[in-house]
Amino acid sequence: MALITVLPFYGAIMSGFYENGNALPKIIKSYIFNPEAEGELVIYVHESFMAWGDPVDYDLVMNQTFYNFGLLHNVTVNVQVFPGMVEAFNVLISQKDNPQADIVIGLDNTMVGQAKSEGILKPITSGVNLENISADLIADLDPEKYLVPVDYGLIAIIFDTEFLNTTTHPEILELNFTHLIDTFGNDFVVQDPTQSATGLNFLLSQIVFYDKVLGLDWQTWWEEAKEVVSIDKSWSDAWERVFSAKEDHMMVSYGTDPAYNAFFGYSFEQNAALIHHNSEEYGWLQIEGIGIVEGTDNESLAKDYINYILSPDVQDYIATNNWMFPANNQTILPPCYDYAITTENVTVLNGLITSSDITDNYQSWLNSWERIVFGLDLWWLWILIPSCVIIIGTVVIIVVRQRMKIVVD
Repeated sequence: MALITVLPFYGAIMSGFYENGNALPKIIKSYIFNPEAEGELVIYVHESFMAWGDPVDYDLVMNQTFYNFGLLHNVTVNVQVFPGMVEAFNVLISQKDNPQADIVIGLDNTMVGQAKSEGILKPITSGVNLENISADLIADLDPEKYLVPVDYGLIAIIFDTEFLNTTTHPEILELNFTHLIDTFGNDFVVQDPTQSATGLNFLLSQIVFYDKVLGLDWQTWWEEAKEVVSIDKSWSDAWERVFSAKEDHMMVSYGTDPAYNAFFGYSFEQNAALIHHNSEEYGWLQIEGIGIVEGTDNESLAKDYINYILSPDVQDYIATNNWMFPANNQTILPPCYDYAITTENVTVLNGLITSSDITDNYQSWLNSWERIVFGLDLWWLWILIPSCVIIIGTVVIIVVRQRMKIVVD
């Protein structure tokens, strides 16, 4: 059964997600916009997308992002919302023989190579207007255009200035990975890179920084970090831990967070920092994209939606609702973005690694991270223990049968 709640202009459906007829264990949210229309466009996205603006404007923003497109094209827009983008990515892979979505929003430059190798996306070779999207941004995400940019921003370390600030902790001004363990480890939250795109981007930034800048084994940092830092499954969970529950006071987020604080008048202090080394700042640029799912029957409609989301109709809302820089370079940023961290005077780590390197190492890096953090290097126990049980059980059965035979004789 599904629970349906009718809201102004759109409905929200909470239901189990089905893959090839089998229910997945996770429950995700479905938002149905313009439900009485003839056709349907299914979109996969993460729960934070366009969800962090002024609560008073939430319905307006959601309707502008999805519902109005449904009205323009007389189509129902079915938005499937996942807790994390990595989860959506994994579901797309599991469904590639029977695709359920038409469009995915939020796959990024860390996942695009793997997405192409899995064959879950169609290249966008025509029918989409990219005139106002920077050629460099397109090339940095994917020059083959299996994904095209929607927004972008630097991964940064943010902190609650009520507890941590540049006065009480001046080392923030020259923050490095050692500080994140030795000074801030008990206050620091990271996201699980096997579930969260933010966590995945942080992991890649740390791997590239250790390998290309420091010339060190990236795993050594995690061996120490796992003993002190907190790990949450999603960006939203980390935010709740730091800024609502106040359990920790520092987390992985984005360089646009100071703009968020300024917009709402929460604080005008510095509340975000990048990693430093030898007086240089280093940052990792996450570029969120939109792509067409391979196997969709709605390719033309999907391209119409991509044109829509890249137009001012949606791009004008990105900065103060998704808190990333809009991909459309004609978008006028609000004054609060004067506080955001930009790539100016920052060494962008993305340039130190190729997309093919990420694709080739993607799964092994995640496997290594899980092994380090969750102790999965004891995988052999999962084989040894059942094997021992089977052997012992077999021996017991043989012994019992032999004894029964002796008794009968």
